[in-house]
Formats: sequence, structure tokens, C-alpha cells
Amino acid sequence: MAEPTSLDPFALVRDLVSRLEKGVNEFANPLMKSDGFAQGANKAMSAAMVAKKLAQELTQRYFEALNIPSRSDVIALGDRLQALEDRMITMQSTLDRLAGGAAGSRPALAAPARTRKPPEPVAEVVAAPAPKRTRKAKP
Repeated sequence: MAEPTSLDPFALVRDLVSRLEKGVNEFANPLMKSDGFAQGANKAMSAAMVAKKLAQELTQRYFEALNIPSRSDVIALGDRLQALEDRMITMQSTLDRLAGGAAGSRPALAAPARTRKPPEPVAEVVAAPAPKRTRKAKP
């Protein structure tokens, strides 16, 4: 075991973590190569997948009971909306092509010339101060 030359706490921690990692690797590598570990990992993964599916089904039922859309409902709605947008774009391009073919190849209309000018700046009008109100005595 080599002594560190400096008293850097981060170097000490890095050395400690490195030694711990080597020890765990020496212990875990032969264990993970065994058939029993593979079967156990497979069973654990299967159980996790079943639990995930059950949680998704329960969440779906919960949202349905509250009449709230689930994530899958929102995604399906987004997909339908995207399909509608794609169809509209296709229809618009078809209409543009048909309009261009019927009228020949006429150029696009130019933008109208700007004839209006912005209003002239108005000089600031200073308002006279409001008269002071005084209370009249009651008779």
C-alpha cells in the first residue's frame, strides 16, 4: 500500500473508491458469470415488467375514472392532429398546382406600394394644474 505524497483529500477519496471498485469487481465477476445469477436476473426483470404493466393499467383505469386523458390518449390525439395537418398541406399543394395550371404560369401578385406615411410627432401639451378644491362650511 503506497502512501500518498500529498494530503489532497480528493486524491485520498479517489484512491479509496478505486480500491473499493477493484474489490467489488473481483467478488462480483465470478458470481455474475454463473447460471443461477442469470436465471435470477431474468426472473427479476420479468417481475419488474409485470409490475410496470400492472401500474400502467391501474393508472389508465384511474384516469378513465376521473375522466382525464392519459399520456397515450394525448399522444394519439397529437398523431391524429399531425395526420390532419399533413392532409391539409397535401390539399393546399394540390390546389396551388391546379390554380397554377388553369391560369397558366402567371407570376405572383406584387405587394401593394406603401402610400401612407406615419403621423407627425405631436408636440406635448402641458395641461394646466387642476384647481384646488376647498371645503365649504355647512350652514
